[in-house]
Amino acid sequence: MARLEILVLATIFLFISWSGVVMGADYVPPCASIINQLSPCVSYLTRQENQPETACCNGVKYLKDYTSDKQERQSICECLESVAPMYGGLDFSLIRLLPKKCRVSMKIPNIDSPNFDCSKA
Repeated sequence: MARLEILVLATIFLFISWSGVVMGADYVPPCASIINQLSPCVSYLTRQENQPETACCNGVKYLKDYTSDKQERQSICECLESVAPMYGGLDFSLIRLLPKKCRVSMKIPNIDSPNFDCSKA
């Protein structure tokens, strides 16, 4: 698990220089913030845990505010797409279940494989 935490931290620092995407009045947090919010979900997404942790669900709730339009969802998707290869053993089918598991109503792209298409967000 320590190796996974180091990987998460390395990913955060790698993307810390990314700036937020501003689209009109909409704002999407920097990729580093997105990864930071979702890093507690890794144990669930790698099937080490049967349910997402509270911290994971808090991250999903945080991102809900940034999924109201297609451009926002695409930005978040592109961030996830860029870091997903760094996490071995991700079960991509669990990503789309996160909102339901966390009791959050939000639209997310259909991410079901390592080759997901963010243009369909």
